[in-house]
Amino acid sequence: MFVAPERTAERKAFYQRIDRENLTPLWEVLGELVPPRPRTPCVPALWRYETVRAHLMEAGRLITAREAERRVLVLENPGLRGASATTHSLYAGL
Repeated sequence: MFVAPERTAERKAFYQRIDRENLTPLWEVLGELVPPRPRTPCVPALWRYETVRAHLMEAGRLITAREAERRVLVLENPGLRGASATTHSLYAGL
């Protein structure tokens, strides 16, 4: 089992010294970088072609090619609102 490192004055001073060299101690952040179980704001999502196609056709009527160089509807994960992303590492658009 993981035990959090003590935060002594000596260690804090050490961390300040290495920070000036753009170094950071992995043992202080490993729990966040590699959690025991995956954590993601992404949620399962499904985009049905019949529904999306209707919106694509409407967008094509409403927005001209002059107004938008790319007339694309992004498949945006509901857990990543505002990020224009399907997952943390995937962008998809139609």
